[in-house]
Amino acid sequence: MFSVIALYSICHLILSILCFLIKLCLKVYLPKKTYVKILELIPYLILTCHMIYMSFTLNHEYCDFHHVCYGGVEKMHYHSISYDSYTGCIDESSISLGDVIVKYYDVFENDGEDCENTEYGCCRIENICEVSYELNMSFTEYQKDYILKENENVGKINTFITKNNPSGDNCLTHNDYINFYEDQQIYDVIFIYSLVFDGYIIFYIILACIDRCKDKHGFERVQQGSV
Repeated sequence: MFSVIALYSICHLILSILCFLIKLCLKVYLPKKTYVKILELIPYLILTCHMIYMSFTLNHEYCDFHHVCYGGVEKMHYHSISYDSYTGCIDESSISLGDVIVKYYDVFENDGEDCENTEYGCCRIENICEVSYELNMSFTEYQKDYILKENENVGKINTFITKNNPSGDNCLTHNDYINFYEDQQIYDVIFIYSLVFDGYIIFYIILACIDRCKDKHGFERVQQGSV
């Protein structure tokens, strides 16, 4: 995974360069007033403080998500997916798999709230192996809590994606959600800087328009002729 901390620095540098180039192109139209300079600096200083804060508080972690498990005589055995994180590993103590699924739903706006009432039902994804690993379950406990339950949806999370056929070929896997979680950390940084850059563009355009409007409505001095 690309370093989120490094991404903050790169985006900050790119924002500075782009704003400088815009100012250079529009310098004829931008008023050289003190309040304009202050308005320019405030968002940049706030963003700088945010970048410094995030650089010191973000911790890179190597995480494992246990997605396959099976029992021995007593001890459980697990297979896991490895991934990087700067905002915490996906577990019940910080960010659960359910939280990632909700975030995915918010981003892609899946229209599957009524998927239970459709022909094939909803896509569901298992979380039993990760939970049993976190709780350090024995195989007996795992069997009692999950395998012997009559409800087939025990230990499964509804993703609110409507199945396109009985086998659910369109359903997402654990890898899909974990890749989304990794990528989202990068997209969040890019989104913040894109939003600020858009704000600067609007700010400079407004200043340039005000300057042009003043020029258009300026009165020319009338020369009085001799009587």
